[in-house]
Amino acid sequence: MNLIGNSTVVIVGIVLVTSLGLLSAISRQTATADPINMKLVVDTTNAKIQDLNNNKQPDTGEFVSIVGTLYATGTENEIGKYRCFFSWGGWANTTEGVSVTPAIQVFDIKGNGTIVAVGDEPSMDAEGKLVDAAIAGGTGNYKSITGIAGLTEHKMEGTKVPFDVVLDIKWP
Repeated sequence: MNLIGNSTVVIVGIVLVTSLGLLSAISRQTATADPINMKLVVDTTNAKIQDLNNNKQPDTGEFVSIVGTLYATGTENEIGKYRCFFSWGGWANTTEGVSVTPAIQVFDIKGNGTIVAVGDEPSMDAEGKLVDAAIAGGTGNYKSITGIAGLTEHKMEGTKVPFDVVLDIKWP
């Protein structure tokens, strides 16, 4: 093969590899992965209340933080922790009539990083109703993500409140 033929093969190879790389990057930017489904259980006895007036119960406007445990759906396999911070009594109804409060939610997935959601968090009156918050980003394997975090609250069992969680992630 002559010099011109070799150069053409090299150029075609470079163009092909570059094109495949760009197509892969573009498809990842526009594609969403399958949603991540999990179960969340919050034990209300672990709630931390600002308690400005020392009456041992939350009052409107006091800040509350709760923690919960994340499980793989349909199992008791713990996959992480959940943290949520919100103002007590800041409940409002969505346009669909679901009682919610603005909150910051952190889904800490073992060995993978955290997913941070900002927006609505279900109140105790939202049982059985889907409440969405915007995924604002994350750390570790979840850097620069966006999407929707959906929580559906179920009937309280003793001091524990179970939720179904769906994280519909859009990858950068």
